[in-house]
Amino acid sequence: MRIKNTLKQLVEQVTSLSNKKRVSIKYKIFIGAVLFIILNIIIIKIKIVKVSINDIYLALEKKELKSVYSNILKTNDSNNITDIIYDANNNGIKVKIIDSNLNIMYTIFSDTINNNFTNLDLILLNSLKNSKSKIIVLDNYKKNGYDLHLVGKINGGYAIISTSIESIKKDAKTTMIVIFLTSLISLLILLAFSYFISKLFSKKINEIKEVTDDIAALKFNKKINVNQNDELGDLFNNVNIMSKRLEDNIKELNKANIKLKEDLIEKEKQENARKKLIANISHEFKTPLTIISGYSQLMLSEAKDEENKKSLNVMISESERLSNLVHEFLELSKLESGNIKLNKEKVDINTLIKDEIEKLDVDIKNKRLNIKLDLCKDGNLIVDKKEFTKVIENLLTNAIKFTKGNKRIVIKTYVKDEYFYYEVYNSGDNINESDLKNIFNSYYKDKSTRNKKGTGLGLTIVKVVVDLHDGECFVKNTSDGVKFIIKIKK
Repeated sequence: MRIKNTLKQLVEQVTSLSNKKRVSIKYKIFIGAVLFIILNIIIIKIKIVKVSINDIYLALEKKELKSVYSNILKTNDSNNITDIIYDANNNGIKVKIIDSNLNIMYTIFSDTINNNFTNLDLILLNSLKNSKSKIIVLDNYKKNGYDLHLVGKINGGYAIISTSIESIKKDAKTTMIVIFLTSLISLLILLAFSYFISKLFSKKINEIKEVTDDIAALKFNKKINVNQNDELGDLFNNVNIMSKRLEDNIKELNKANIKLKEDLIEKEKQENARKKLIANISHEFKTPLTIISGYSQLMLSEAKDEENKKSLNVMISESERLSNLVHEFLELSKLESGNIKLNKEKVDINTLIKDEIEKLDVDIKNKRLNIKLDLCKDGNLIVDKKEFTKVIENLLTNAIKFTKGNKRIVIKTYVKDEYFYYEVYNSGDNINESDLKNIFNSYYKDKSTRNKKGTGLGLTIVKVVVDLHDGECFVKNTSDGVKFIIKIKK
């Protein structure tokens, strides 16, 4: 269930990010296409302005004049010249052939003015000078209708070839109108095409969105219709495959979660039954053990035979050991039940440590232990005094029990990064590395020579109490012993 919720949250986060300041992709594609079309129209317009259509037409007319002049130069036959002049006339070009004495030899001008040698002809011939041919535009002579002229030398005279620019301007204007209308029609067609393409793409993308929205909601019924064999088709197919695999995986996870939940419930039932059994047995043992210990002590006080005294001492010792074990069972059961309510108050941990050392003074002296205290100035901590005393007592008795070598115990308290630390080091045998991670578990006893006796509950009680105070327990081997560390928020 946790994995399922994580997956759902991840997909929802991605979806929520995509919804911020969103614009439909249909409009993005459409607007992009419109901008592209407008940009192209602007570029075309700039080019048309830069290279004027008038100039293009003028260049074409000049080329026609040069072509007529070239044809005249190539022939000496009067009939051919006449044909050239008539052909030129059909194309709106007028030709005069003048001899070296300025007499008109050939012409096709219909008006009387241009059929004779005129002042305009003289001006054109004078402009020729040393050039073989020259093209001239004369604005001052537009009244006769011919303002573009080519004047050139030929065998035995001159050729004056003329045409009108006014027709060029009319043609240019007509062309501009055609270009505008064509551009407008193209624009409308492209806009319609862009809208169609954007709608087509957005339809499929919306279909993907609907499917992925369902996936985000952990619904896998919808699938994308794949009807194209291209990259988009591959994308749609992959989304369908992803949806199917997610559906299968979540089903498997749900089955595994149900099975795990059932196993945990069963394990919890077994654990509760075990704890209840231990608690009941402990309660049943408590009273008989007290009676046995009491009667044994009474019999010991009246016994005279040394052998009987020895036996009674063993009975008393073992009954006390069993009583301590029962007491620890009951303490652990109470702590693990979760019903305990901590009575937290400000407690000076350093004072508790000193009090416990004083209580255990007999054992310390009997074993000739060297205890060193390294306590911080501020030992105050908000804890349950009664329960936390068990932590100090169990770690100290544990150290006394297993101290070897130079028989040294170091107890240290300090504050670091807003945490209070309580450390107990004792010289002696190390704990096997494989046992370190289990040392705080219930009834666990390490396989080394450290723990041949004891219930295995003291360190478990330490951990349970520290956990109730939201703290942490650590244990590590040193070069010549073992160190236990308690860490609690200051």
